[in-house]
Amino acid sequence: MDNESKEMFQKLLDKIDKIDNRLDVIDVKQNKMSDQLTELQLSQKLFEMNTNKKLARLQDGMDTIEEILKLNELLPR
Repeated sequence: MDNESKEMFQKLLDKIDKIDNRLDVIDVKQNKMSDQLTELQLSQKLFEMNTNKKLARLQDGMDTIEEILKLNELLPR
């Protein structure tokens, strides 16, 4: 192999190394984003569960108030 071919080959290897390093960085970022997305999904599920519980309690309270008002004939039956 002549010198010119060796230099071209070395340049190609250098470019491949740079591309490989960039792919490693992208892989790390993708893994981090995947973890963040999983955490966000968990937070969303917890928010939904808590909201549903609070809405159910609120509805129970409204039903109780409605029954009390009906018993005191403040609301029509």
